Amino acid sequence: MAKKQSRLAGTVAVVAALVAGAYWVYTEYVEDGSGRSGGDLGEYAPFTASFTGRELVALIEALPVAEEVGEGYDRSLFPHWSDADGDGCHARHETLLAEDRSESLGEADCGADMTGRWVSMFDGETVTEAGDLDVDHFVPLKEAWDSGAHGWSTERRESYANSLERPWHLVAVTASSNRSKSDQDPADWMPPLDQVRCGYVWAWVEVKTEWDLTVDPAEAEALLDHAGDC
Repeated sequence: MAKKQSRLAGTVAVVAALVAGAYWVYTEYVEDGSGRSGGDLGEYAPFTASFTGRELVALIEALPVAEEVGEGYDRSLFPHWSDADGDGCHARHETLLAEDRSESLGEADCGADMTGRWVSMFDGETVTEAGDLDVDHFVPLKEAWDSGAHGWSTERRESYANSLERPWHLVAVTASSNRSKSDQDPADWMPPLDQVRCGYVWAWVEVKTEWDLTVDPAEAEALLDHAGDC
């Protein structure tokens, strides 16, 4: 069976938008891609991002600030992993297929025992066995709940938990780095790999913006502090 269309494949998709007065661009992963800020993000991440520090600050400042809910969360409130297109591959496996860099996997390989080549964005580790990877929700489910998802329908929470529309929403990373991150926001955790920190902040803000989620005061301050280095 032909290789499934990948978010990492050859053509470059460029999207531009005006968000809170800041012009931003993202491109899908290409071998020689790099952003204007944050180092060679494409070497480690399944996406690249192009922005200036000033643009990133504007995006952060556009986010609504509110205290987190802090109660009522349960992982079961976000049904996952779903097979939205009915092709036999649920969202975790779709993410692994999309982010595989071996170019040897297709739909027929969908399953827990996939062997390929993945680069973990958070720590830069190269992984060849899918079982050694977690698929991380860039903005964790609990963080989403505390930031607005508590008011969503179950259907919208399921859409959030399984969204494949943006290559930064779900990312395959080493289990150890994902467990280290847990449900913490950038006020308490940032990836140990310096080269991706600006891209990490950008992607975090993109998810919060797209899904109309708030930031708490400490989170907003931390995001702005990190953006100052971009």
